[in-house]
Amino acid sequence: MAGVIDYRLASSSDETYLKSAIEAAYHEYPRLIALGGATLDLAVENVLERIAEEGFAHVALQDAKIVGAAWWTPDDNGSELSVAYYVEQEVRKQGVATGLLEAGLTEARKRGVVATTVKTHPDNLASIALARKLGFEPVVSLLRQDLR
Repeated sequence: MAGVIDYRLASSSDETYLKSAIEAAYHEYPRLIALGGATLDLAVENVLERIAEEGFAHVALQDAKIVGAAWWTPDDNGSELSVAYYVEQEVRKQGVATGLLEAGLTEARKRGVVATTVKTHPDNLASIALARKLGFEPVVSLLRQDLR
């Protein structure tokens, strides 16, 4: 039987895990921005900087092992935070993402954040369902065409 999942704010000692989680969550990033010349490494470093400066992250632990993370970073307008997350395959569908997002929403409220957004691929029905369950509502449809 699997152990209980605990959630806590991430610390600097969690940076290695956060980096790998961000890389895994953003695995399609190079394809999406290839025309702009950016790299996944630069994107990860940017996210880590934004977490350290104006955002925050939570980690989920099971038996003292990190099994997931969610990170909240400022949107371009500065008054909202965007959330992204990653959960290890072996603990998916066990409520880990829900716990991470609930912990983050509580923290965001404590910090006086006025709104949050979840950005996910339209085919990621599990992520969309989770966001809807937690009270997120669709506000825009963004359609994209790859011209390569």
